Amino acid sequence: MDHSTLSAISDRSRSVRWRTARGAVATLLLMVSACTADTSATKPAPPDDMHFDTVSATIKGERGGKPFTLEIADTDEKRERGLMFRKSMAADHGMIFVFDVADNYRFWMKNTWIPLDIIFLDSAGKVIEIEPRKAKDDTAMGPDEPAKYVIELNAGTAETIGLKKGDPIDIPEKLLKPGAHSDEK
Repeated sequence: MDHSTLSAISDRSRSVRWRTARGAVATLLLMVSACTADTSATKPAPPDDMHFDTVSATIKGERGGKPFTLEIADTDEKRERGLMFRKSMAADHGMIFVFDVADNYRFWMKNTWIPLDIIFLDSAGKVIEIEPRKAKDDTAMGPDEPAKYVIELNAGTAETIGLKKGDPIDIPEKLLKPGAHSDEK
C-alpha cells in the first residue's frame, strides 16, 4: 500500500472512532438529563431541617379548654414553610403564625399533607375566622378583616372544643414582645 491509501484508511478509522465517541457522549448526556429531569410530582419531602421554637397555650371554646404546644412561625422563611411536608401532627400540637402587622393574609395548603383548621385572630387575639381546610388545597383563603396571628390545628379541633368566631384566645406573652420570639434582629 502506498502512503495515500494508508492515510485514507487512518482518516476513516479516526472518523469512525470520533463518531463512536460522540455517540457515547450524547448517550451519557441523555442519561444524565433523564436522571435530573423535573420530577416534582414524585420528589420526596425536603429534610425537616428547620427549627421552630415552641410555646404552650390553652385554647378555650364553649366546650372547655385544651392545652397545646404551638410551633412559632415568626419569620418569612418559617411562615412560608409552615406545616408543609408533614405527614402527621400530634393532637395537642399546632403552629402559630406571628406577623409584624395585622393585614389580610391568605393561606393555602400547598404541600400540606394533613387537613387543618386555620384560625385567624386579630391583634387582640379575638377569633375573626375559622377555616377548615383539606390537605393539598391550593386555594388561597383568608378573612376580609386584618389578622395579626393565625393558628393551625388538626382539622376538627376547633369544633371539638367549641371554638367560634368572636372567642378570645390568650396570646402567650412571649409572642407579644417584639423581637422576643424571632431569629430576626
